[in-house]
Amino acid sequence: MATDKLSVQSLCDQHETQPGQTLPGFDSFLSLLRNNCLVLNNSTLSGPTRPLPTGDVLLTLLVNTTDVLQLDLQSNGHRSSSEVTKLLKTIEISIRLIAPLLTENVTRIETNHTDVEILVRRDKTPPKGPVSLTNENTQLDTTWETVIGDYQNYQGFAFVVLLSYKNLDSLKDTTSRQNLQLMSSALTVSVSNSNTTNLPQLINLTFNHLQSSDVDPTCVYWSDENGPGVWSELGCTSVMSNSNQTVCSCSHLSTFALLKGIHQKKGTGQLSLVMWGGVFVALTCVVLSLITTLWCRFVSRKRRGGNRLKQDVQLHRK
Repeated sequence: MATDKLSVQSLCDQHETQPGQTLPGFDSFLSLLRNNCLVLNNSTLSGPTRPLPTGDVLLTLLVNTTDVLQLDLQSNGHRSSSEVTKLLKTIEISIRLIAPLLTENVTRIETNHTDVEILVRRDKTPPKGPVSLTNENTQLDTTWETVIGDYQNYQGFAFVVLLSYKNLDSLKDTTSRQNLQLMSSALTVSVSNSNTTNLPQLINLTFNHLQSSDVDPTCVYWSDENGPGVWSELGCTSVMSNSNQTVCSCSHLSTFALLKGIHQKKGTGQLSLVMWGGVFVALTCVVLSLITTLWCRFVSRKRRGGNRLKQDVQLHRK
């Protein structure tokens, strides 16, 4: 358990939140997680303490809170991008604090709104090889090498999380892509490796489409690097797609989804440009044809008038 304590302590220090960084529904929950960390690491708290909630209990509380926020999002329409960013960040922080407290190798909780599965390994030597997590709407394929990262920092504990949001179909950024629609459930992937911005190996995410469609979707993730939060394609590519499923390959971890409308919009814009260009050329040809026709008629009439004048002059001379 010493390695688990060390893991929890480092996670508590790394993910301490500041006022205003979380949504109101998560404030008390994060305070509970924080208190757990302090007690588990023999903090300076004095006096008797109440029994600590188990990892399973904390995970259940997290899922229930996430359900409530999804219902609120669904009933009140999409929130601002900054609020969405707070929601997703808070969930990721919570997962990283809860995972070391789980006692089972595999823990899964599914509700009408959230589906989360956490795979935990406790070994003296780092595990190796492929690892896969699957739920109703998505599948994650990666390796333990990616989950752990630098083996020199391995502390006898590793975890990987796949969390799907069933009711964030209306999750949109409030900037340049308001009209784009999600083609899949949104999901968050989290691992014990703290460096997830440039993974040593790509991860694969298989999405089931919400509805069968022949439109090619775009693999995206939620990015808050340059503002309150937007869907971004950076680091993610589609490697296979049919009418029911799409496989995305990504070089980092975050919250992911499929969007339709990005490339289709671009194609539509190009088509409109070509169409208007064709219309302009056609109108130009019509105008030139009219001018040519009128000019020919004018010249023809002028010639006829000249010939008649010559004939009249000749008649008078006779």
